[in-house]
Amino acid sequence: MSTSKSNSSKQVDFSTIVKKAYERGLTENEMTLEKIIAELKTDLKNMMIS
Repeated sequence: MSTSKSNSSKQVDFSTIVKKAYERGLTENEMTLEKIIAELKTDLKNMMIS
């Protein structure tokens, strides 16, 4: 059972990370696709370590 909870938690974290990157892309003028992808990679790596 803890596995499903863990997967559910990671799914929520993933959704939050993607939403945050999307919102930053919309609001920051200096944000480029490369910066968004780099930020996503960092956040996803940190999520996997947790």
